[in-house]
Amino acid sequence: MVVLLALVCCAGFAQTQPRLTPHERAAAYMQQGQPRRAIVLLQQVLAKSPGDVKAHNLLGLAFTKSGMLKEANAHFSQAVKLDPRFYPALRNLGLNELELGHLDDAKAHLQQVLEYARQDRTAHLALGELYFAEKEFGPAVDHYLKSEGLFLSSPESILRYATSCLESNQGYRAAGALELLGPQVDARTHFQAGSMLARLEKYEAAARQFELARKDYDDPYEVGFNLTLAYVKSQKYPDAIRTAQELISQKHVKPELYNLLSEAYEQSGQTIEAYNALRTATQIDPKDEKNYLDLMALGVDHANFKLALDIADIGLRNIPNSFRLIMHRGAGFAFNGQFTAALGDFEAAAKLNPQSNMPYYAMCMALMQKDQAPRALEILRQRLATHPDDYLLLYALGESADRAGSSGGVSQDEALHAFERSVQVNPNLAASRVALGRIYLRRNELDLAIPQLERALVLNPTDLSPCYQLSQAYRRKGDKQRADELMAKFEKFRDEDRERHINRNVLQLLRQDEK
Repeated sequence: MVVLLALVCCAGFAQTQPRLTPHERAAAYMQQGQPRRAIVLLQQVLAKSPGDVKAHNLLGLAFTKSGMLKEANAHFSQAVKLDPRFYPALRNLGLNELELGHLDDAKAHLQQVLEYARQDRTAHLALGELYFAEKEFGPAVDHYLKSEGLFLSSPESILRYATSCLESNQGYRAAGALELLGPQVDARTHFQAGSMLARLEKYEAAARQFELARKDYDDPYEVGFNLTLAYVKSQKYPDAIRTAQELISQKHVKPELYNLLSEAYEQSGQTIEAYNALRTATQIDPKDEKNYLDLMALGVDHANFKLALDIADIGLRNIPNSFRLIMHRGAGFAFNGQFTAALGDFEAAAKLNPQSNMPYYAMCMALMQKDQAPRALEILRQRLATHPDDYLLLYALGESADRAGSSGGVSQDEALHAFERSVQVNPNLAASRVALGRIYLRRNELDLAIPQLERALVLNPTDLSPCYQLSQAYRRKGDKQRADELMAKFEKFRDEDRERHINRNVLQLLRQDEK
């Protein structure tokens, strides 16, 4: 770890000027890159005046410049012993201890410096580096900031500062510092900066860093793939397609690259190209489930359920008894109205993975489509007896109870309590909030319904189904303008995207079981 050593000396004098003191001559030698001459001179000074604090400090600096840190520290320590308040020697001692990896000693001496000079920029920078080395990122950030920008003097320090910010939940500071890296820094630094910016979801900035890294980075595929991903995340799909095609032309034939290229094609409206890219990915690695699942999702998105089912069959020929493929094939059957076949797949999946609750959730949602809510209730109550905090089972229980209604001998409170518990266990499941808002609205508890439905829109902004209930709630509250706005959104959504979003949400829930 390289840190700045402060040279404590008097103002420089030209070598030709008369009346230079020995201390000034020694400082001049070091400025001229001749620390050995400074050592000889200062040793002579100390032979005559062993209590000369400044001479000990200068000699320590001369030894440091010569790479003799232990000898240097002996003189810094002697200076401190002679004058405990002479903080330049304390600081230089701490810096050398940091370089040697003696972190506890370095921390003690650098903190002591701040007792005498609270604003010492070099001491704060060194403490920032020290806390970074100890992975104490919050204190590291504090000291980096108190160095008043001194950490910006090197790309390495900028990266360490940004990492400290990132790891202490101060991402906005990390992003700001990384933007200060100039184009002249090395490719690996640009790559690290891009990776951090991607973690911060600053994808456009990440793409700029990856682009700068491409020229000299030692792994062209790694940087190219990350650049493609950053372009996709920042919705620059033509750039993503161009970058991926460049990698493919360089013989980088990787299934994950074709998978990413497929997403860029699909988002650009090039569905056939997206399909072909995913088919290529399945051919490169026939044992990778993900590409089959994504290809099935593409079929579902375009209501081509036969394609989705065909892909599931191909995948299962290559990966027999794949739990996820069977689950997704079951979903495909359900989307296509083949509920008996769907139930068969969900039951098979449950036998393959008895620990997973997902097949039971899917099974019961399919039973409800077959108007068999009482049977779904029976299955869910049995499963929840041993898995009481599964938010998806709780959501399915609420839906089953709500559909069964009083005619099925079910208390309406059971649905309400199931939805409330599902939201409590997982506040980020939009479906549970929509259902809970629906129940509250039915009870005319508008002040409870509206927050649930509004939150559902935030959690899943592409699904505008809650706009219908929200419109009703605001109309009852007397806010006709807001009600009309929401109804207009819902009607447009219903006409264009509702079925597609419902199916996509189901697949997203099924994909959660992969994690």
